[in-house]
Amino acid sequence: MRWTISKTPSADTAADLLVFPTFQVKDKADIKDVLLGTKGGVRKAAPGETAPAGIKKKVASSGFVAKACSLLPVYCSNTKAGWLVLAGLGDETKLDLETIRKTAGTVAKKAREMKAKKVLVVVPDSKRLGIDDVAFSRAWVEGAEMSLSPTGAMKTAKKSPEFPASCVLLADISRAKDLRAGAAEAQKFVAGCFFARALVNEPPNIQTPVHLAESAKKMAKEENLKCKILTVPQMKKLNMGGLLGVGQGSANPPRLISLEYRGGKSKKSPTIALVGKGVTFDTGGISLKPGASMDLMKSDMGGAAAVLGATKIIAQLGLDVNLITIIPTAENMPDGNAIRPADVLTMANGKTVEVLNTDAEGRLILADALWYAGRSKPDYIMDAATLTGACVVALGTHFAGLMSNSSELIDSLKQAGGETFERVWHLPLIDEHKDAMKGTWGDLKNLGPREGGAMTAAGFLAHFVPEETQWAHIDIAGPSYAERPATLTPVGGTGFGARLMARAVQIIAS
Repeated sequence: MRWTISKTPSADTAADLLVFPTFQVKDKADIKDVLLGTKGGVRKAAPGETAPAGIKKKVASSGFVAKACSLLPVYCSNTKAGWLVLAGLGDETKLDLETIRKTAGTVAKKAREMKAKKVLVVVPDSKRLGIDDVAFSRAWVEGAEMSLSPTGAMKTAKKSPEFPASCVLLADISRAKDLRAGAAEAQKFVAGCFFARALVNEPPNIQTPVHLAESAKKMAKEENLKCKILTVPQMKKLNMGGLLGVGQGSANPPRLISLEYRGGKSKKSPTIALVGKGVTFDTGGISLKPGASMDLMKSDMGGAAAVLGATKIIAQLGLDVNLITIIPTAENMPDGNAIRPADVLTMANGKTVEVLNTDAEGRLILADALWYAGRSKPDYIMDAATLTGACVVALGTHFAGLMSNSSELIDSLKQAGGETFERVWHLPLIDEHKDAMKGTWGDLKNLGPREGGAMTAAGFLAHFVPEETQWAHIDIAGPSYAERPATLTPVGGTGFGARLMARAVQIIAS
């Protein structure tokens, strides 16, 4: 969708649909300073003016009280568009960024339903919003775009025209610069989110490790990043027993993807590594998963998609950081060459790992990738992975689990999660969790006690991260895939983590 900022009155701006975000005050829609009919159209009321009687009557008879995300379409013959929509923002004292996103998403879906090509949104007064114009614009654009996320790319039916094609934010000229800045930034965040969603949604017969590597390489070229793809012989030289072991049961060979963004403007610019689990399909291996819902296991590369999406955002924003993105990718299959329970693998850092369950494969490929990322001595490492069912049991689908050795990363990710609404919940990571992963036949084992499974999985990974490096592990198993549609997410990959990590990097770099 194309976004512009208009300085002209709404009456002079051509549009198919006029949208007026509206607050709720004492169980009533507050329209006194929002709507005013004129011969040429609809404009914001001047001090002392009130909404026309016709609009008041329609609002009163409809029962519309401007609850958050509620809509009231109204036909007005004296407007150029003919139709306007009152979009409820709820109580102005409780307004937050996610309410703005969801309201914008609800409006965008309504505009598509009404086949409106061009939509005009009259931005509320900044004092009433209590949110600066950059943040409002960013949230509104994100919400509208994310609600219309494209799906069904492989359907053969003829594609219908996209509605809406453009949207105009209308405000006083003094606000135009900030609104434009917010909209531009939002489109970069949306691009990364959509990229991540598209990667997760591709079917596993197409989205193999080799294909994922090619997708990363293509994105790197578009964003002017360095890209290196390690093949099986190269990984063997690095003794990556975890990644090679998980991938050896599949006809589709594993890959290690490495991207570099050099945006640091000085020696003080931080170096940050992002690591994402890229299991393109997970049968569980010899420890075979139940057949029910196994089709969802195409999403087991959600961590890889998230860090690739975050990398795209960071590159487009031009952040003052040096970024290293590492993705171990493999397909976990149960053929005659697959690893078995009781096998012992030698990892890239020299540690041996006893395989107790081949379905605990994500930590094996991440271990080698974390070691590889640590060789560059980054200041920070963040990894994202659909790692444990235990985290889903603990936190459900609305939060990712966050385990870290760094209070700075915890604070940055919590702030980023609050602003993007890709929320994290801090879980403990202590020496006991690391000790619980010590093995009988090898240095470590890939499966710990049933209790605290998300934390012991992080404890396993901690053995492969340099002790001096600030590190955060984000278990996105719950929120990375949606089985039911929501306002801002269709069925399928949600892109969770892309905006979260990009925003966290933005905070660290500021």
